[in-house]
Amino acid sequence: MEFVDFTRRVRSKDIELLFPRWQRGERVAFLSPHDDDVILGAGYILDAAVNSGGECHVYVFCKGDAGYSSAEEKESVVERRRTETIDCYSSIGVVPESIYFADIPDFSLMSYLNRKLPNGAGLFDYLVREFRENRISRVVFSNGHFEHWDHTAVFLMGMYTVAQAGDPILADLGAPSIVQSFLVYSVWGDFDPQPAFAGGIRVDKGILADPQTEQRVRRAIEAFSSQRSIIQGIIAHREQRRSPHGYLELYRTAEVRTQIYYRPYINALNTLKAI
Repeated sequence: MEFVDFTRRVRSKDIELLFPRWQRGERVAFLSPHDDDVILGAGYILDAAVNSGGECHVYVFCKGDAGYSSAEEKESVVERRRTETIDCYSSIGVVPESIYFADIPDFSLMSYLNRKLPNGAGLFDYLVREFRENRISRVVFSNGHFEHWDHTAVFLMGMYTVAQAGDPILADLGAPSIVQSFLVYSVWGDFDPQPAFAGGIRVDKGILADPQTEQRVRRAIEAFSSQRSIIQGIIAHREQRRSPHGYLELYRTAEVRTQIYYRPYINALNTLKAI
């Protein structure tokens, strides 16, 4: 397995290329809109984090109640998918105790982003508490660009809610724990355009996996037998990942709370004409 930085135009076998200053024992949170999204879009990096000594936590937000392809499956699909989820991620090395289910109805997640809802609590406190208690140091979350309403909701959680875990607020939810880096994965839609990148490249990071790793991830995907007819197109599209260098999975570094760099503006003041 090799890690790729497209902006620096380098490849390395060191996971630090994706997770700067990586240390064994770090805890990585994978935010999954639906149970199968992380393995479909971030299976390589999940596998890499486990094999690099990381402790991986998978947060599944929607309960999969819309994921039935026949009316007969409607009443059983949620429980079946829960079992499939544990089988899938356990095969990659995630212990069942590190798989969490928020049980939000499908196509409804956006309504739960706030801290307080008219009739109860949203997911804000839940996520802040989880990140603090588990001392999460890295977070990987879904692409928010034209994929799915629930995926966009998880993207917004990754960009805005997670950062609050490191702030000295809401002290009853635990001691602040700062996330060091953020990566975005895609399940089936392209990332939003980035004018700074040339040649059609929209992201900055990737992993090249050997065929054995790709087959291991595909076997994990197959645990979701209830979703076979729904995700078969996504699975077939995985062959587009194949290159002479290995199978490629893509990610984008998320710039969360980037500070303003004032120096160029200060320098520009010297060139301004008074009128």
